[in-house]
Amino acid sequence: MAQIILELGRQGASQKSMYAAVNISKSTAAKWKEENPKFAETMSMATTYGQSYWENLMLANVENKAFNSRIAELALKGQYPDDYGQQRIDLKANVKQEVTIDFDKEIAELMQMLK
Repeated sequence: MAQIILELGRQGASQKSMYAAVNISKSTAAKWKEENPKFAETMSMATTYGQSYWENLMLANVENKAFNSRIAELALKGQYPDDYGQQRIDLKANVKQEVTIDFDKEIAELMQMLK
């Protein structure tokens, strides 16, 4: 089972694909990860292999215009949200600033640059 999971990881498979290949459910896998350190490490290593697969695929095709990098990007974001998920920062600021612009001076400088 470990060999199948690791090989699928090397091929870039998702964890759900790995579970399906060894005929277990997501909930069973979660339970086994908690109860069995060897299974948890196997899944962690397979996930690392999978992430490496997608990263290497993207790097190898950086200049390939026919390569659909958007699909690879979505695969990375979907399978590895901790590393590639959207980082959202909400920031609100009220800023008041008085600005004085000397338009005659600015226009004169632009005219000088155009000469």
